[in-house]
Amino acid sequence: MTHAPQDLPSMELSSTDPTSRSTSAFTLDVIIPLFNEAEVLALLFTTLDGTFDRENLRRRNVAGVRYLFVDDGSSDRSATIIADKIRAGSPATLLRLSRNFGHANAISAGIDHATADLVAVLDADLQDPPSVVLEMIDKARDGYDVVYGQRRKRKENAFKRAGYWAFYRLVALLSDITVPADSGDFCLMNRRVVAELKAMPERLRFPRVLRAWVGFRQIGVEYERPERQAGLSKYTLRKLYRLATDGIAAASIRPLKIAQLSSFLFGLVAVALMLLFVVMLFVSRDPALSLPFLLISLLIASGHALTMLCLYVFSAYLGRTYLEVKGRPAYVVMERISAKGDATEDATSD
Repeated sequence: MTHAPQDLPSMELSSTDPTSRSTSAFTLDVIIPLFNEAEVLALLFTTLDGTFDRENLRRRNVAGVRYLFVDDGSSDRSATIIADKIRAGSPATLLRLSRNFGHANAISAGIDHATADLVAVLDADLQDPPSVVLEMIDKARDGYDVVYGQRRKRKENAFKRAGYWAFYRLVALLSDITVPADSGDFCLMNRRVVAELKAMPERLRFPRVLRAWVGFRQIGVEYERPERQAGLSKYTLRKLYRLATDGIAAASIRPLKIAQLSSFLFGLVAVALMLLFVVMLFVSRDPALSLPFLLISLLIASGHALTMLCLYVFSAYLGRTYLEVKGRPAYVVMERISAKGDATEDATSD
């Protein structure tokens, strides 16, 4: 495996001619966020080295590859295993975050520290097959700026499959932008797209939505998402719920508009029924108007439910706005260990 030299000529990928291919060699960074993945790391390194061997890199004109691991506050031996691999000569860099900041922020840390011409993002559990990155590189050399993985089939339990299916359809319904269905953070981006992502001021980041928002030439590569190769999933129901709400809030303010419109329409209906009740009372002079009274009672009850729903939507956006206004960094890097074998302890943040 070759290290990624710093003085290699870079390849500017065309975003106007999808058939153009550069003859200049280019570099590749593979961002791998992880949290307590010690059980799968040995297999991960073997798979990475087998995928990005000299022959596969030569065929795609890749001059060098670097594995950019982002340890999101692991409490197991993950960081130690990676550091030992680096000191043994693996072309990798390890960023250790000071605590668990979440999967999205770990990806953001990797993007902020990526320097290659092409940047891939994949999970450490091998559910994002590294071999698919080779297909993504071929697409990128055809002129695409973003190549994202699109899951053709998931080997997970029915509850999770249903939840993910509903999430992507709900985002598509509520979003102002087109977020590809069944596509997670697994992707390949060129240097131009990475630069745009780095320049974004958001502190609460949702990479797959931001990736769709920047635009440029994008295409999907279908693949079958396998089961985890080792260990257990770190996504609890609470984390999946937060992932879904963060994604919807990051993609659009349409839920706020729906809540606003619903409140307005409900108010009109309430006023209309009240006027109807008053008119019928004066016309018939019968105080026992059971039907209008029943309708108004039901309206008041349903209005309470609508109010609670609107408050839920408003508070979701308000809480995220509060966190953005505070301006705290998305992550803090505690230690960096590079392929040269040197380790630096610092508290860099973004």
